[in-house]
Amino acid sequence: MDFAFATRMLSALAVIVLVLFGLQFFARAALRSRLAPGGDRRLVSVIETTLLPNATSLHVIKIAERYVVVGRSGGHIALLCDVAPESIDAWLAARATSPIVAPATLLALIERLRGKRA
Repeated sequence: MDFAFATRMLSALAVIVLVLFGLQFFARAALRSRLAPGGDRRLVSVIETTLLPNATSLHVIKIAERYVVVGRSGGHIALLCDVAPESIDAWLAARATSPIVAPATLLALIERLRGKRA
């Protein structure tokens, strides 16, 4: 194998990898309803998901005009609490202005909700 052939092979591989990463980015954006037409008119949508240890996760879900926090563990799903729409709307506005939102913002919201229940 000569050097020119190896260079062409590596550059072709690099282009393929970049195209795959680009497709993955657009697929994730479409699944989050950023690019899908009518995505904001859906009746039920998952706003945010946080993965926790032991195969558990927290989901903030919008159902019509209501926001709820749902926990999932194994095959079970449980409604944890309702969230005031103002809290989520403020978080969504911050996310819209900044493309990168630290995962800590969802955890801060959950901690604030825990403080209200105690």
